Amino acid sequence: MAVVSRRSRSWWYAVAVPAVLAAAVAGALGASRDAVPPPADHGAAALPPDPSAPAVSAPAASAPPAEVLYAAEQVLIRDCMQRRGFRYWPVPRQPVPELREFPYVLDDVSYARRYGYGGALERRLQETIAADPNVRYARELPPERGAAAVRARNGDPGEPDALRVTLPAGGVLRRSSHSCTSEAERQLYRDLPGWYRVTRITDNLAGPRVGRVLADPRYADGVRAWRRCMRAAGHDVADPASARASAPEPTSVTPGSVTPGEIRLAVEEATCATRTGLGRLARRLDAEHRRAVDSRFRTEIADRLRLEADALPRARAALAAG
Repeated sequence: MAVVSRRSRSWWYAVAVPAVLAAAVAGALGASRDAVPPPADHGAAALPPDPSAPAVSAPAASAPPAEVLYAAEQVLIRDCMQRRGFRYWPVPRQPVPELREFPYVLDDVSYARRYGYGGALERRLQETIAADPNVRYARELPPERGAAAVRARNGDPGEPDALRVTLPAGGVLRRSSHSCTSEAERQLYRDLPGWYRVTRITDNLAGPRVGRVLADPRYADGVRAWRRCMRAAGHDVADPASARASAPEPTSVTPGSVTPGEIRLAVEEATCATRTGLGRLARRLDAEHRRAVDSRFRTEIADRLRLEADALPRARAALAAG
C-alpha cells in the first residue's frame, strides 16, 4: 500500500488515488500491477451480476464531466470483469473528499483549525485503500485465480502492442491494451492509444508546474517573509514543507484524531500565509506557470477535452444501463 508523506501528497492526491486503489489489488497478491490475461482467462465463464454488490449511483446532472466519465469507466470495468468471470467493485474517485491540496503553503485557517495538515484525513485514505473490497476479493480467491483476476483488471505492459507514452518530465509509461481498464476506456473514448497518451501527459503536468513555482525567485521572496512571521510565532522552519514535516505524529490511532500540536502549527502556518500574502502570491504564480506549461501541451489538452466531450453521451448511457 502506498504511503504518501506530508511533503509529497499535495497534488498527488487528485490524480493518483484511483490508481493506488487499483494497484493495491496487485500488491495484495505480490503481483505486478500489469500482467496480461492469457487466452484461457478470456474464455472463463461470465458471472451474473452480483446482487450483493452496491449499486453504482449515477452522478447528478450537474456533476462535472470528469465525475460522469470516471463513474462510467468504473461501471464498464465491472462489466468487463464479470464477462471474464470475476467480481469487481467500483472504486470511488475521491474516497476522502475533505482532503485538500496545498502544494505551496496551507493558507486556509478554517481548514487548519479543523484538520490541521490533514493527517487524520490521510490516515482515513490509507484505511480506505486497505479496505478496498477488490483487494479482499483477490486475496480470498485461490492463488492462481486471484492472480488471474489481477491480470484481467490490469494487463501486461510488456505485451507487443502495449500502449506507450513519454511523460513531460521524461520516462516512459506502458500499459496493456487488452485489460478491462483498457476495454472500458476504448468503449468510452474510442481512440484508446490517443486517450492513453493525452491523459498520461496532462495528468502529469502538475509536477512540472509546481516545480516551476517552487523555483521562482518571487516565491522564495514570499517564503522569506512567511518565515519571519513563523519565527515570531516560535517556529524556526525554513519553508512550508519543513513546517509540515515537523508536525507531531499522533500517539493514538483513534480514527479522525488530530494532535493539538499539528492543529496549532497548521493554524500558525495558515495565519502567516494570509498575513504575509504568501498564499495569494502562490496562487498567482501557480496560474502564471500553469499558462506557461499548458501552452507547451496545448494540443494534448485540446485533444483530451475533445475526447471527453465526445465520450460524455456514451458515459451517460453506460450509467443509465447500470
